[in-house]
Amino acid sequence: MIYFKTERLYTRRFEEADLEDFHEMQSNHHVMKFIIGRGKTKSENATELQNIINSYHKNNSERFIMATSEINDENRTLIGACALVKNEDNEFEVGYRFSEKYWGKGYGSEILKGLLKFCLYDLAINKVISIVEKENMYSVRILENSPMEFIREYEEEDSKNLVRLYRLEKPVHLK
Repeated sequence: MIYFKTERLYTRRFEEADLEDFHEMQSNHHVMKFIIGRGKTKSENATELQNIINSYHKNNSERFIMATSEINDENRTLIGACALVKNEDNEFEVGYRFSEKYWGKGYGSEILKGLLKFCLYDLAINKVISIVEKENMYSVRILENSPMEFIREYEEEDSKNLVRLYRLEKPVHLK
């Protein structure tokens, strides 16, 4: 199942065959630095991937976890992930990550744009947010150059990290 496409990427459901690429991405300290502060073990990644796959059978309209692949790759190689999750404040939050070897290709901006269109137009969600650690300079730059509006900076209670909150609300026209 394909959720949405961009010029060079498409999103789909995760599959068990994604485990090696998923582990490569999730075990990388640079990829996970601003997510959990460390790379995950193979066992943690196998469990997480299986939980994601199992979640597809629950018809949940408040949680979309998507694998990202390049359109021109017939092997469907997993290069990243993106998500839309309803948080504890009943807001839909978007996020994304890519394996480090795919950094620097503009995929972050491209997938964010596609994810926002998917949320606002395909799912008819009226407001989307994104929260990023202030020190995550590349993601901050992507959000600053997106149609999302910077709202505020604050300290997270559990981690004491400074984070930045961005929001996009309808009506908005995305090209």
